[in-house]
Amino acid sequence: MKPIILAAVAGMTLAALPAASMAACVAPSVRVDTTGAMTALLQGNTVCLPAVTQPTMEAQELHQPGGVLVDYKRGPTDKADPSTQVGSWNVTGGRGVFVTHDYGGGTQYTYSVWANGDGTHSFCSVNPEIRVRIKPGGGPC
Repeated sequence: MKPIILAAVAGMTLAALPAASMAACVAPSVRVDTTGAMTALLQGNTVCLPAVTQPTMEAQELHQPGGVLVDYKRGPTDKADPSTQVGSWNVTGGRGVFVTHDYGGGTQYTYSVWANGDGTHSFCSVNPEIRVRIKPGGGPC
């Protein structure tokens, strides 16, 4: 009886979500599903989030080896707005594969990551999808 109730509640919850918030976080997009694939996708690369994707966000986060997360800003040698470490990142497995960004002070975000087939990836959690471009290496987006 409990599985039926849980399935009904899950169905109602999913039905209440706007389609746009779930669009890229399901098939036909392809989930990054191994820790090796997730690490290879992110390590040494910059996640580029334009403000048009999430109006309150714009980021160029370089995922350095060893779990260091750097906001690239205008670059490490810029005197006005240099690159700075903003937190850490790690990949975990278990019931799916996830990346967690830890910005300190209890601010953590955990995402599943999906390849959209158009050169973008979607970071998905309980919040609306965050669509990004992953740039090989460091540097500005």
